[in-house]
Amino acid sequence: MNLPEVPLLGILRERMSWLNARQGVLSQNVANADTPGYSARDIKPIDFGDILKGESQSQPALIVTDPRHIAITPDTTAGYEDAAAPDTESNPTGNTVSLEQEMIKVADNQAQYAAAANLYSKAVGMMRTAIGQP
Repeated sequence: MNLPEVPLLGILRERMSWLNARQGVLSQNVANADTPGYSARDIKPIDFGDILKGESQSQPALIVTDPRHIAITPDTTAGYEDAAAPDTESNPTGNTVSLEQEMIKVADNQAQYAAAANLYSKAVGMMRTAIGQP
């Protein structure tokens, strides 16, 4: 069994990838807080329900090489949509970045990434325990 192909790990990897991409967009917003005419951006949130529906519908036929083995390969190649984030009014220079709002988003993003990384680590640890490796 290939651990990276486990559906739970695939979903967590997708979540961490999305959070990483969002961190990049949020950091661009903070970096351009004083740029005239800059419009704050964010990434469209991933709908967890759609991911689960996709996982249940995209399950390939089970391929068995041994009666005790089941191979499942998830499809986690979704792209991310960039979206405008009009959370605040623009200042006189036309900039719509609010440093307070952006820092709140960055802190929330960091906490969500830490939670996803912790879940990923725990899932891998449980699988290692299940197969008898320390």
